[in-house]
Amino acid sequence: MVVGATTALPLLGIGTAEPAVVACDAYLARHAEQQRLGRRWQAIENRAFAELDWSKLNRTQRARHREQLEMDALYDEMDELHEQNQALLGSLPSIVATTHLGICGKLAVAAIEACPEDHPELHHLIASILRDYRALHGA
Repeated sequence: MVVGATTALPLLGIGTAEPAVVACDAYLARHAEQQRLGRRWQAIENRAFAELDWSKLNRTQRARHREQLEMDALYDEMDELHEQNQALLGSLPSIVATTHLGICGKLAVAAIEACPEDHPELHHLIASILRDYRALHGA
């Protein structure tokens, strides 16, 4: 991700009652967990290709290996986190940000959703706005 590691981390609006911060913290925490699970899934797949000749196994043969079971479980968990974030994303525009943390959170979510592979210019624009805003406001 081009935005950087700090974007995917929770805003740490500990003790805040601002709904935008709470919502964005939840989104960003789930996104960070999705990324962690994805790296774990990739490591398992890489090992399966190297050690089990994975590319030559058919679906039935792969299903017999614990690697496939673990990858399926990781995929299901990532899918659930994605669904939760998509549901939150639908309501996020109606949540008013009343502090700099809320605004930074909404920008961080927007940068993630503007996928750098699909929309590089938009992603970089949002990331730059977030960077500039943090620099101006010490966030």
